[in-house]
Amino acid sequence: MLEARFLRRSGKLISFTFEGHADYGRYGEDIVCAAATAQCMMIYNGIDEILKIPNRLDMRQDGGYFSMSIDKASDAEKEKAQVLLETLRLGMKAIETQYKDHIKIIEEEV
Repeated sequence: MLEARFLRRSGKLISFTFEGHADYGRYGEDIVCAAATAQCMMIYNGIDEILKIPNRLDMRQDGGYFSMSIDKASDAEKEKAQVLLETLRLGMKAIETQYKDHIKIIEEEV
């Protein structure tokens, strides 16, 4: 199962972590994994390349783990990132609605 974890501090999203595999289909043909990965990378690129918000990225080259945090960014930078991070959260919730046996969304306040 793919687990997508979203962390908030003072109500603002500050990080997301995707861990595991959806196991919906064979490697390279798993539409749940592909949808989650595409959204994850799009939002990461928007934060890193477009908004230029400082972040910490941790990922495994063999797949199965991707984590990004903007915890060290300024309050103004965190605020700018909220639209993208909330968009990712909503997109993942939509996938979870259709494929609940393959993806689990966890939201936590830290």
